[in-house]
Amino acid sequence: MYRAPVAPDRRRKRRSSSNSHLHLAVGLALATSSFIAVIIPITRTQANHSAPAQSGSAVLELPTLVSGDASAVSAQNIQPPLGSGLFPKPLLSAAARLAAGSPFALPGTQPALVMTRERAVSFTLHEDGYSATYSSMQTTVGQALASEGVRLQDGDWVSPTANQVLGPGAHVYVSHQVPVNLVVAGEEQQVRTHGRTVGDVLAQAGVSLQGEDYVSPSASSSVRAGMAISVTTVRDLTDVSEEPIEYASIVRYDSEIANGQRVVTQWGEDGSYRKEYRVRLINGREVWRDLVNERIVPPTDEVVSVGTYVRPAAVPVPAPAPAPPVSVPAQPGCSRTLHVYATWYTSASAGGSGVTKTGTGVYRGIVAVDPQVIPLGTRMYIPGYGYGIAADTGGDIVGNHIDLGYAADDLKDWRTRSLDVCLL
Repeated sequence: MYRAPVAPDRRRKRRSSSNSHLHLAVGLALATSSFIAVIIPITRTQANHSAPAQSGSAVLELPTLVSGDASAVSAQNIQPPLGSGLFPKPLLSAAARLAAGSPFALPGTQPALVMTRERAVSFTLHEDGYSATYSSMQTTVGQALASEGVRLQDGDWVSPTANQVLGPGAHVYVSHQVPVNLVVAGEEQQVRTHGRTVGDVLAQAGVSLQGEDYVSPSASSSVRAGMAISVTTVRDLTDVSEEPIEYASIVRYDSEIANGQRVVTQWGEDGSYRKEYRVRLINGREVWRDLVNERIVPPTDEVVSVGTYVRPAAVPVPAPAPAPPVSVPAQPGCSRTLHVYATWYTSASAGGSGVTKTGTGVYRGIVAVDPQVIPLGTRMYIPGYGYGIAADTGGDIVGNHIDLGYAADDLKDWRTRSLDVCLL
C-alpha cells in the first residue's frame, strides 16, 4: 500500500507534541508535590524546656514523619499526614522536604511536619498544687501543655519531660519557679524558687539565722510570687581600744659620775589606757556601745643621771711640822687648830651601806677623818660648814684630810678647799 510521505513540518509537530507531554507530566508532578506540601499542616513544635540547649537557645523537638510502621502509629491513635495513603512514599518524602524548606515558614522558626491523633486523649495536669483534666490531640507532653496555655521558663520542672509522648490518662506535673525579693542585712537580691515557705527560700539562698536574727514574714509563711522577704541580722561584738601613755624623762645629778657625763640608769616605757566595749550591730550598723571594762598601765619613766664629780688634784702630804710653841685658838674654846684639806660626801657617793664607822647615818655634821690624826669622837668647828664630829673613816681619808657629810636632802654648799679647822 502506498503511503504518502509525511511533510517535514508534520514531523516537527509530532516531536513538539511529545516534548509537550513530557513537560506536562513533570509539571503535574511538581504541582502535586506542591499541593501536598500546602495541605499538610505545618506548625512549629514547642521548645523543650526540660533539656539544656546546645547553643544557648531552646531545643526544638521535631517529630518524625510516619512512613511504613502503621502499628506504632495506631498504638497511640496518631493520624498520619493527609495524603500519605494516596501517593508513593518517595513522593511524600520529597513533599516533606519541600514543606520543611517552605517559604511559608515564619522567620526565626523551624517548621516541621506534625503528627496528630485520630482521637483526643485525656490527661491530668498538676500545676503548682492545682489539678485539672484536659483532652488533647497533641502527641507530646510539651505540645499538649502549650495548647493549654502553660508557658514554661528556665528552671521550671516538668514530669514527664516535654518531649515524651503523651499517653492516655497520663498525669503531668508542672512546678513553676516563683520570683521573690530577698533582702539580707540591707542587701537586696532577686531569687527564683520552688520553695513553699520562707524558710525554704532562705535555705536555697544559703542564709542561716543566728542568735537574735529575725525574718519577716516568718519562716513558716507561704511563698507568693513577687513577695518581699527581709532578714535583719543582730550581732553583739566586743571592741577594744587602747591609747598609749607616754613616759617622762627625769634628770638626776650624781656626784659619782664624771662631770658632764650622761648615763641612762632606767629606760622608759610607755603605758596604756585600755577600754573594752560591748557593741551591738543591726544589719551591720552600730546601734549602741557600752563600756564594760577599763585598765590603766602606768608608764615607766626614763631616768638620766648627769655626773658632777670633779676629781681633786693630788695634794702632797706635808711632813709633820713641829708644833708651834704657842697655838692661839681661832675661836674661844678651841683646844687647837689644824690645817686640813676638806672634801664632802653622801652615803650614795660613798657607795657603802649608809652607816658610818660609829654606827650613825650620813648627814650634815658627820665628818670622816683619819683616826691617827683626829681621834673618832672629836668635836670640831669647820668655817663655812659649821660644827661637826669625827664619826666616820674612809680609805681615801689619810693624814690631814677630812670629808664633810651631807644627807641626801641637804643643800650641798661646800667647795673643796684647804683651811684651818678648830678642834674642840
